[in-house]
Amino acid sequence: MSFRPGVETVRFRRPTNKPVEQKAPEKDQFGSLAPQGWKRRHQGVLQDQLRRQQNGPMVPSFSVALRLLLLIRTTAAMFAIISDCDEVFNFYEPLHYFAHNSGFQTWEQSPQYGVRSWFYVLLHAPFAYFGPWLLSLGKRQQFFALRMCLGAISSACEAAFFRAVVEAVNERVGRYLFFGMALSAGMFSASVAFLPSSFAMYANLLAASFWFHPATSTNTGVNRAFFATLCVAVGAIVGWPFSAVLGIPFVIEYALLPAGEVVPAEGNQKLLWGQKRLTTLLGAIVVAAAVVAIPAIVVDSWAYGRLTFPSLNIVLYNVFGDKGPDLYGTEPFSYYFKNLFLNFNFFLPLALISLPALAITYKYDFRRLGKTQMKPKEGESSPYTLMVVRLAPFYIWLAIFTLQPHKEERFMFPAYPFLCFNACVSIFLIRGWLETVYVKATKSPYRAAQSDLFSWFTFLAVIVPSLLSLGRSMGQIKFYGAPTAITNHFQYKTLPSVLEGLGYEPVHVPAERKDEPVWDLSPIEDLEEPLRVCYGAEWHRFPSSFLYPKGIDVQWIKSEFDGMMPRHWDNSSSAGWWPRSETRAIHLGRFNADNKASAEPGTYVPVDTCNYLVTLNLPSRPPTKAEPDYISDPAWETEFCTEFLDAASSRGWARWIWLPGGICERQRVYGQYCLLRRAADLA
Repeated sequence: MSFRPGVETVRFRRPTNKPVEQKAPEKDQFGSLAPQGWKRRHQGVLQDQLRRQQNGPMVPSFSVALRLLLLIRTTAAMFAIISDCDEVFNFYEPLHYFAHNSGFQTWEQSPQYGVRSWFYVLLHAPFAYFGPWLLSLGKRQQFFALRMCLGAISSACEAAFFRAVVEAVNERVGRYLFFGMALSAGMFSASVAFLPSSFAMYANLLAASFWFHPATSTNTGVNRAFFATLCVAVGAIVGWPFSAVLGIPFVIEYALLPAGEVVPAEGNQKLLWGQKRLTTLLGAIVVAAAVVAIPAIVVDSWAYGRLTFPSLNIVLYNVFGDKGPDLYGTEPFSYYFKNLFLNFNFFLPLALISLPALAITYKYDFRRLGKTQMKPKEGESSPYTLMVVRLAPFYIWLAIFTLQPHKEERFMFPAYPFLCFNACVSIFLIRGWLETVYVKATKSPYRAAQSDLFSWFTFLAVIVPSLLSLGRSMGQIKFYGAPTAITNHFQYKTLPSVLEGLGYEPVHVPAERKDEPVWDLSPIEDLEEPLRVCYGAEWHRFPSSFLYPKGIDVQWIKSEFDGMMPRHWDNSSSAGWWPRSETRAIHLGRFNADNKASAEPGTYVPVDTCNYLVTLNLPSRPPTKAEPDYISDPAWETEFCTEFLDAASSRGWARWIWLPGGICERQRVYGQYCLLRRAADLA
């Protein structure tokens, strides 16, 4: 039947036998049934008072956070400097020996000491070789492939920690934390470092992502205690044993605090609750330790040829040894405060005041904490107690390592994310104080809720340290990137010139000559006398054998340094097979734990046997007999030179940070970091 235009009609729905779908009742952040009309917002430990009933702030999802972090960490993998020679000689060089049958060995890898884990080194072999092997790429690509994989692992762990803070603490704190971690100079270098302390940082980031959720939370879908404990165990056993200290607050919380549960008031039920918690915790510790420790002991004992547990050996040497680590690297009490301020600038004081700030909030803005507006019920944990426990790891770590005479920047890596977290909590609490003062001054919560003053405060509190950190990261690359620039020039400029002089031609020349010709460097391996590149005083900045092509002989020449030097691994006739007898060999006189120069000859070569020499001239470091001015020596010709900051001659903070536009460039003094070639080779 048809109707004229404009006539309203009614359409009846056909009957159906399908039952009406019932939506499952929503649960709040803590696993409890939520009231009707409830929206999931502001359910963490820290609360927004002015905007409690409004939509929460925009925060990245895990996927978005991961992708943004991947971009930043990949940049770090390609450009961040190697700031610690331990990273090269104790980890890159053993990995290079495993794959390429050459490299340097230190006393830590000698079987009589066994304080470096082959299990940790070999765990990273797939990251270095799988992708380049599929694409038939060289050693240099393996080096960067490993760093990019480390950056990807760090990105995933950071994103998981960030989301845990968003969901279990506060959305705003999580947002501050994301930018704090992503842009800080400390995380920029630590995230891609091939070091056990970086591995421990990854593990504790994951542990905290489980720990920060309340005990009753079902969001993770896993056993919270077990996986948090497992992550701490992995970081301590595979990475660095001292990182287990960061798990102490979690153990205290899980053993003694309800943390999301309500403890029964009755004596027997309360006792049973405590026994269950303790049994779960101890079981998780035993299982986690067994799952991780047994494979580590097996692999390291297999490689060293004797029963070896490097994590235990490190503790015995550093804590219970008669010599200990204080033979070198001792620094004053203020060392970590200065170093952390360089890497995190204003985030450091904010992190240090987080506990006092929490106490002030407890006194003057009590309702800032807790998912309800009321005090906790009997048997529940106070949100203030929970926050104290979550803020504790950074304080514990800083206190322990500040009291140790031996201090190094890498020792702080595991605590970097907790420093950022503490600082972001302080920013949130200070914002709360400003809101409280504003409300009392204007007597209008509505006007306070509409004001942009607090958003501007938090924006500046996060963006200013982040921009300063970017300047610090850029400064590190610009001021101290010369060692890797030397290897880049050597491979892509020097060696093609050598091959051209021998009559070889490039395998591919671009038609428009816009790109560099492609050379096959394999003839370098067949030279009767290998090309020798020597390092003197700059041995500690050697960027690893991965950055020198096959066939290049890297050697040391004598310098002012009179301590124990890394030595070449013995060449193995079983290249490609593992374990090798060389990793099990004990050379008496070659290595010692006293940092004394080796009594066994062969550490150094005469300088006149070198074809190329890497050297650094600094205005603040005059030449000596052992370290002459090779750049001015007529026996050597300059192949390539680049700038290297002379921090001792530079003035003020211009030596620590780079700013665009040449700001403070006049306050900086540079030396020359050079690759020299022997003049006789040019004849």
